[in-house]
Amino acid sequence: MTILITGASGRTSGFVIEALLDGKAAVPPSDLRLLVRSEAAIEKIRARFPQLPPSSFAIGDYLEASTLPTAVKMVDIVFHNAPAFHPQETAMGIALIDAAKQAGVKHFVYCSVLFSILTKLLNHKVKRDVEEYLIESGLNYTILQPSSFMQNINLSNVLESGRIMCAYSPGTLQGYLDLRDLAAVARLVILDTAPHNRARYDLVGQNCTYEDVALELSSYLGKTIPCEQVPRDQAVKKALGHVKIHGDDYAAEALDRMLYYYDKRGIPGTSNITRWLLGREPTSWAALIRRDLQGQRV
Repeated sequence: MTILITGASGRTSGFVIEALLDGKAAVPPSDLRLLVRSEAAIEKIRARFPQLPPSSFAIGDYLEASTLPTAVKMVDIVFHNAPAFHPQETAMGIALIDAAKQAGVKHFVYCSVLFSILTKLLNHKVKRDVEEYLIESGLNYTILQPSSFMQNINLSNVLESGRIMCAYSPGTLQGYLDLRDLAAVARLVILDTAPHNRARYDLVGQNCTYEDVALELSSYLGKTIPCEQVPRDQAVKKALGHVKIHGDDYAAEALDRMLYYYDKRGIPGTSNITRWLLGREPTSWAALIRRDLQGQRV
């Protein structure tokens, strides 16, 4: 079985690769094909996963259709996670779905977003359109719809600064998911696709506010961790640096709308599906803090 992982040098796909390669039932490294855009990305991945052979990598570009047939050739399962806040995200997804269909891919797993139906959010619309195209493609598919990731709050920065910098209202209820839980669900689906064919899974670990996270951190660290809200324009500017789309009007607009929406409404959801898929309780903020800050109490 050959598994293609897109966005392989990115954070989310990195967690999925780790989940597939770790444990007693680890996937043989030779079964993975990782789609990247450059030799530098290959070096970055091999530094983290030295067991991957050179044959595990394919260099390509979603927007250069001629590069995709080689990437999907003889592939059984695709796990697709697109670049964040990219103006061509829909076109990228469609190009990959077309290539997968032509290559005879057996199952396509798409990592989308919680409640892609929300029409006010540009970053949801581009994923919603990919979902629609995938559903109508005739391919077997599973759509994962994760909430905001817990790892979006950088705990190392919190330890250093002694506060949580909030990109929206500290009191807004928001759904959060541990990236390790997402990776565990992705692994489950990839290794046994049949029960999950044509499924769309809302994935939430815990609904809480920034203030709730601050309380958990305060309890663990034994000192008060306050929340400090950053003006939205500053938060957008900082986020643009992280998504590496400098000066792009679409990315700035999408981020601005998203943070405004989070500030006013948030996007909480149910953790029932995550619990059912994992066969255990999803990782809570309390559990993640204990795990990731083990031995770092101050």
